[in-house]
Amino acid sequence: MGLIEVEVRDAVATVRLNVPESMNALGVPMGREFDAAMADLWDNGDIRALIITGTGRAFSAGGDVQAFYDNRENPTGVMQETLEVLHAAVTKIIDAPFPTIAAINGVVAGAGMGVAMATDLAVAVDTAVFTMAYTGIGVSPDGSSTYFLPRYVGARRAMELILTNRVLSATEALEMGLVNEVVAEDDFDDAVQALARKLARGPTLAYVHARKLLRSSFGSTPYDQMDAEAASIMAASSTRDFTEGVSAFIEKRRPDFSGA
Repeated sequence: MGLIEVEVRDAVATVRLNVPESMNALGVPMGREFDAAMADLWDNGDIRALIITGTGRAFSAGGDVQAFYDNRENPTGVMQETLEVLHAAVTKIIDAPFPTIAAINGVVAGAGMGVAMATDLAVAVDTAVFTMAYTGIGVSPDGSSTYFLPRYVGARRAMELILTNRVLSATEALEMGLVNEVVAEDDFDDAVQALARKLARGPTLAYVHARKLLRSSFGSTPYDQMDAEAASIMAASSTRDFTEGVSAFIEKRRPDFSGA
């Protein structure tokens, strides 16, 4: 088995971080495999939804602190390599041509938080715990964390979580807006799969356009945002999914979207 496991079933891909003995620490070797797996999924036109999760008791405990320790006399090299592969993978999550779900199966910390926050939706098992962790080893956050965290929880709360490394329960993460849903362990896998299948059956191109609009809105005026919305919906009006959606609505049937 590799450091990353990929499974594709019914147009849903599952990418599993698979080094449970390190709590799925995102070191350079795993980061390379993660980025390569994401690149392969981008090129697979049959993928219509993505789940990212972990093996064992962690989603990901963050960066490979052991590697930083082993290279402590010259840490910048391993840090640069880590950033390159991690940020490449996170970029592919952020811009994925299909909806993405973080299935948070346990501990999530540091760079794991960045990966989870970069997805479109997040579902957590009720035993999951969350912490930023970065300042605990004397560094600032990476992996898109400082972009997404204040957007989900607000600037003041984001600063608190980064400065104090407060550990959040799954319920607290839900209340703050870090996750969309918390599910009991026995029902977790089924709930995640059901959500992924629902998204995969939907108008995935419209989902991607909606994502872009939401992310651009924070730096936009309402007038510029309406211009962007107009351009997006006009582009959507020439798609097969729009024709199918309108037809299904009028004909009172379930739409058969194709993502095109």
